[in-house]
Amino acid sequence: MDFDKDKFKMVLHHIIYKCGFRNTVGRTVLHKLLYFSDFNYYKEFNQSITNESYVKKERGPVPIHFEMAIEELVEENKISLGKRRLPCGKIMNRYFSLKGPEIDLKNEELTIVNKVIKELSHLNGKQIGEYSLRDYPVKRTEEDEIIDYDLTFSRKSNNHDKVYVKIS
Repeated sequence: MDFDKDKFKMVLHHIIYKCGFRNTVGRTVLHKLLYFSDFNYYKEFNQSITNESYVKKERGPVPIHFEMAIEELVEENKISLGKRRLPCGKIMNRYFSLKGPEIDLKNEELTIVNKVIKELSHLNGKQIGEYSLRDYPVKRTEEDEIIDYDLTFSRKSNNHDKVYVKIS
């Protein structure tokens, strides 16, 4: 699988456009929304949307090209960055869309991304991090290792907490 940088940036920009305005959406939430978009699509269609690699970290999956994509989206004046002080004292990185994203995705890809946004973007970083750690591919991967897309086929599709978002 070759990483598709343009598609990754497109999906990231779309996610920021759709939910970046929410006070709970920062770097951690974006990481997980990207992960579930790619892995849920893989479960349905046996291919990833972006072919991004995700590394398991303490708080869940992290896309390896995230910082590069953010920097390029800022340079292209498509998004801006902000900071927010959380009640616990931590600083949260915020991302805001400056214009609508250019969407060149298959209908099925966009459907999966939008379902993931609808189902999960209301969670804060701590909640979505814990949630992602319960996903089978993440659970089966050692910390700092690349998460294998094929592990999605061992997910239970009727999972009660909707980690797996199936197209209706």
